[in-house]
This record gives sequence, C-alpha cells and structure tokens, in this order.
Amino acid sequence: MLLVVLGAALAVAAPDTPPDPFDPPLPRPMSVETVRDTMSDDVRVTATLRDATQRLTLTCDPHDHEFIRVTFTSMRWLVRGNFITRERALIYRFDDLPPRRLIWLVKDREGRLGGRSRVTEFLRHLIGASELVIRTRDVESNRIELRFRIVGAREAVRQLLEACGETRLRDSWFGPPAPAGRPAV
Repeated sequence: MLLVVLGAALAVAAPDTPPDPFDPPLPRPMSVETVRDTMSDDVRVTATLRDATQRLTLTCDPHDHEFIRVTFTSMRWLVRGNFITRERALIYRFDDLPPRRLIWLVKDREGRLGGRSRVTEFLRHLIGASELVIRTRDVESNRIELRFRIVGAREAVRQLLEACGETRLRDSWFGPPAPAGRPAV
C-alpha cells in the first residue's frame, strides 16, 4: 500500500515533458565590472551580457573613447568591413521595433558601435527590450543572426551611466537617485 501511494505521488510530481536538451541555456543577467587604475585612479566600467556563444559588451573607458562603446562578439569570423576604415552596415532589431541599419566597425569576430548619438539610441532601446537580433555575414558570406535574450540590462546601464559620469542622461532615463537614507521609489 505504501508503495502504491509513493508511486502515485511521484507520478503527480514528475514534469509532463522533460526539458529539451537542444534548447539553449538561459542567459545570465548582465553583469557590471568596475576597475580602478591603481596609479591614476581612472575608472573603466564594463557591462557584459552573455547568451549562448555570443557576448554583448558595453564599455566606458575615458582614455579609449569619448562615450560608452557597444561591442558584440560572435563565435564565427565575420566578413570584414571597408578595407581602410573597417566600417560595415549591419542590421539590428530590438523586439518588435523596426530594424535599424547602422555603420559598425567590424574586425575578426567582433563588431563595434561608436558615436554618442548612435550609442545613446541603442542603449535607450536596450534597457526596455527583451531580445536583440543582429544580422550580418560570416567570412564565407553566409547570413548569420546573433540573438541576445536580454536580462538585467536596465540596472546594468544605470550603473554604467552613473560610473561614467553621465548623470544627466541617467537622470533623464531613470530619474534622480534617492536622497541618502531614503529608499529609491
């Protein structure tokens, strides 16, 4: 009798279908890393989103570039951009928004988006999106799509803007920080 009850309890508790082994693992939430140079006290902040085999990185380093830089990294070698400038038009899309075609700097397995206005628009869409798709070609001219399931971008971008000294932009998107001793709303 005990075995019958135990068997029935296990049957009810068992999932209906086992997980599909071919489903990609869930993405990790976007992480933020802050590194301070020991000699100059300069700060470099990096927010990273890893999904399956690709990576999306947001970097703020005042010595390397004037504003935040967006970089994606693929496991496949990408078709090069212009011979001299390395620029190449790529298409990306957030959720159901219309696709955007912008110039990216492409080299080897990574693409970089620069320029304050282009990066600002990209970040504004990133914080509210659940998926980003970037379409490009590999070195064999095969079309590839890099899919990023976005988790934790809102908080990561807020931390990045704060650490990079972009308080005006941070306040316009997220509101001013709560006064000391009071919880944020």
